[in-house]
This record gives sequence, C-alpha cells and structure tokens, in this order.
Amino acid sequence: MADHLDFAVRRIQNGEQISNPLTDDIRIMFYKEYKVAGCIRDLLKEKLGIRIDEHEIGYIALHVHAAIVDENVSQAMEIARTVRECICMVEEETGKSIDVMSLSYNRLMNHVRYMVARAIHGEKLKMSLNDYMSVKFPGPYMTAEKICRKMEKSLKLPIPDIEIGYLAMHLERMMDREEE
Repeated sequence: MADHLDFAVRRIQNGEQISNPLTDDIRIMFYKEYKVAGCIRDLLKEKLGIRIDEHEIGYIALHVHAAIVDENVSQAMEIARTVRECICMVEEETGKSIDVMSLSYNRLMNHVRYMVARAIHGEKLKMSLNDYMSVKFPGPYMTAEKICRKMEKSLKLPIPDIEIGYLAMHLERMMDREEE
C-alpha cells in the first residue's frame, strides 16, 4: 500500500489525474476499507497539503482490502469489476434498475462478491438449493443460470452449478421486495 501512496503522491504533485470506473462500487463493496482510505486522504491533506480525489481513494481502499484479506489488488479489482458486470446483467435480464442503497442490492452485491472470490480460490459451497429454487422459482433460477454462464466467460473460470440456486435466491428476494 505504501508503494501505491508514493506513486499517487508523485502523480498528484505532477498534476496527473487517474480515473477509476469502479469507484462507486468499491465505496459500497469495501465500505470499511473506503472509510480507512478516507482517513488516509485527510492525513495527506493535513500533513503534506496533498488533496486526492474519490478515484484515488477507491484505489487506496482496494489496497487496504488486499492487505486485510491477504489478496492481491488485481484480484480485488477483478472482483469489483465482476460484481459490477453481474449487477448490470441482473438489471438487463430482469429489466429493472437496482437501487444501490437498498438492502436487496447490498445482499446481492455481497453474495456475488463472495461467489467470485470462491471461483477465484476454487472453493465450493456444500449445500445445494438448485432443486428447490428451480422448481419453486423457475424464472429467477433460469436468470441466475444465464448470469453464471456469462460470468464464467468473463472471469475465464468455472462457476460451480451449486452457485446458481443461491444467486437465484437473491434474485427472487430482490424481485419480491420490489413488488412490495
């Protein structure tokens, strides 16, 4: 993380700006880490007179997250990118915009975040919901299946079939809450 801060400080001193298309997602997905990065922003401003923007804070938050969970920054960025992609797929498949401030979004986003991390690390869930969800909620199940297959192509990693039922459960919850 210190290397990133040094690099960021040099860039800012040279008047260079960077963009981070995932800043909003990082802010939500890595909320605690983003708050820590905000404290670092305050320290930089107070001690060095350097002001960093939200995009830079997003990158620092990824470094903080990577240090905490012993994950590299590129994996954290890949997870954030894939979560954003998945949320877009859900909106496209359901025809509904997802309120990023809703509990349903937060649950879905966290589920996808851990689903992607499991795929990256080769971990598998133990209990399947597929039979239940495919019979009880066939629409969300088919949508979840389609999304998982698209995510496999994007990640270039297999998403175990057992993940489909859990994603379907979150889609059903989200759709059910919207109808209320």
